[in-house]
Amino acid sequence: MSVPVLVPVSHLDKGKSRLADVLTPGQRSELALATLATVLDAVRDAGCLAIVLSADAAVRNAVPPPHAALDESPVHRGLNAQLTHAIDELGGAEVLILHGDLPLVTGAAIASLIRKAPQALSVTLVESGDGGTNAMLLRPPSVIELHYGTTSAALHRIAAEESGATLTAVTIPEIALDLDVPGDIDTLLASENGRTSAAGSLLRSWGFGANEADS
Repeated sequence: MSVPVLVPVSHLDKGKSRLADVLTPGQRSELALATLATVLDAVRDAGCLAIVLSADAAVRNAVPPPHAALDESPVHRGLNAQLTHAIDELGGAEVLILHGDLPLVTGAAIASLIRKAPQALSVTLVESGDGGTNAMLLRPPSVIELHYGTTSAALHRIAAEESGATLTAVTIPEIALDLDVPGDIDTLLASENGRTSAAGSLLRSWGFGANEADS
């Protein structure tokens, strides 16, 4: 079960820009760190270790052992180039790329994804609600070129087909929800698990979800 998990996290003063209409910069930073902590706890509970990739020293300093932190490369630009460089540095036979803004992710959800992944050559992914790629297990890590960004899930599917890899798209609700836009906050706070999550509790302390039924 011990698959290396690479977790990219944006610089805190640049991340979550699509939430700027409803959250202050300080709130966005606090929310990002809260969801990262949830992700790291889930990775640990799945029996894996995370490597957090971030240019932000505050993010790297928030990573507890036994997880590790990795600074971004100064000579590479963009998420895909940074992830590719980090994967090359890590080596190994497989890697799980997992976003750091998944408020409901659990160790059981990550373990389920890993169990469902075929052996090499394979690409196993969980798509977000807006067509992004919230999690992707690559066997081997270089099996496809990365295409994070708009409609990345569709692009990763095409890349897998072109490489001859086995493509597996897995539906895991705990991984499918990220916090990118205000509607994601509404979705999170619509469920009891969401309201009691670290991110949900934080958002409720700021006045969100006041009309949602408490259990």
